[in-house]
Amino acid sequence: MSAHRIEQRTADGSSTLSHPAHGQTYHSLDGAWTQARERYARGARLAERAHELARLGRARLRLLDVGTGLGLNLAAALEALEGTGVVLVATSLERDAALLEQVAREPREPESLERRHAHVRAAIRAALQAPGAVNVPLAGGTLALRVGDARETLLALPEYERFDAVFLDPFSPRVEPELWSRDFLAAVAGRMAPGSALATYSAAVEVRAALAAAGLRVGLGARVGRKREGTLASPDLDLPALPPRSARRVARRASAGTGGFAAGDAEGAAGIL
Repeated sequence: MSAHRIEQRTADGSSTLSHPAHGQTYHSLDGAWTQARERYARGARLAERAHELARLGRARLRLLDVGTGLGLNLAAALEALEGTGVVLVATSLERDAALLEQVAREPREPESLERRHAHVRAAIRAALQAPGAVNVPLAGGTLALRVGDARETLLALPEYERFDAVFLDPFSPRVEPELWSRDFLAAVAGRMAPGSALATYSAAVEVRAALAAAGLRVGLGARVGRKREGTLASPDLDLPALPPRSARRVARRASAGTGGFAAGDAEGAAGIL
């Protein structure tokens, strides 16, 4: 029997699972699909980036997905690129192979989501069946699924590889502090191409400070359900400004060095790494 279980249908009809060890869910109970679309695909401006790439004659959008989880964020990315003429080239980092095996075999989503999620499940199945493969097909694009500790799998990527968008979605800093550390976030920032955007659900001051210390601009992510705003970051894009008091705290913490995490980041995320 799998260690993972279906927790419940979330408020928008899509489903999520809870982790058997610490109990956090992989998505917001306010709506797993809504979170994937609003927080990640729209937050990271995938459609806008795709249209920009198309104007430049480029047909691929490169996504770094930290936390494959149930694959809903990847499904939301596919939706965002529909009609742009640009395909998704995703690199997804996930430690929990048992979770991936469960996701690959269990369709359970509403029809509006299922037609996109089916592509993701098929790609995950193909990747699990051919672990040595660099890329597997994903709805006209490709998926490179890296199973293992994200701190190691990220470093193992080719030095030249840069991404047009980043989904930063491990479990909360309370559960997985190593994936919110300054070292890891600096490594992520170093993989971001000009014009790229990073989206995450975390609004912790230390997370924002770590992104700023890595040389990124930091801005306000949209509010989704009952969860307070998330965070956006980019090497060069103009982002919605943080409130002045928050911006001052982030700047002070960024210049002060390593610090602790702020409270309130208990929301689950789309993968444990």
